[in-house]
Amino acid sequence: MDRHRERRIAIVGSFSTGKTTLGEELAHHLDLPLLPETAREVVDLGFKLDKNATPETEALIFLKQYNNELSTSDFVGDRSLVDVMAYAGWVLDNQPRCKETALWDECVKLAERRLRSNYTHVFYLPIEFPIVLDGLRPDDPEFQKEIDERVIRILRSHDIEYDTLTGSVENRMEQISKILTAG
Repeated sequence: MDRHRERRIAIVGSFSTGKTTLGEELAHHLDLPLLPETAREVVDLGFKLDKNATPETEALIFLKQYNNELSTSDFVGDRSLVDVMAYAGWVLDNQPRCKETALWDECVKLAERRLRSNYTHVFYLPIEFPIVLDGLRPDDPEFQKEIDERVIRILRSHDIEYDTLTGSVENRMEQISKILTAG
């Protein structure tokens, strides 16, 4: 493998699609750091997520993700700014607009400058498996589907090139290997 070529790999998709499992395997295989899950860090600080989140919480998650992605030239991220924007978009679309929403508006402006060029590879994982409850994700297939649709809309509206991966972790790793070898 060419160690001189930068690798900034984002794995995107809704919750319970295998992003973390694949991210851990890929980071190990490529000997790259796996970025921390910012949403879990924010929960550990006592903030509420998803349907109970606030604009301030979404801005904090965005800024932590943004900072994590800037902290190293090479990484595998099982979350990305794309995912953060999908979740935050849902949260803010389902709440009345308030003055604190201006915090999120500024985050979107930052993202729009970087999204197209921030990643060398983006791998999208569609919904294929039943939701695995982990104490953080909701057991709501409709919410999962809506986040999935938002991820796809963000990828397309920002003209972000991505590859869709399906199947088991082994199948997905084979697909990634072919893509990275061809690239």
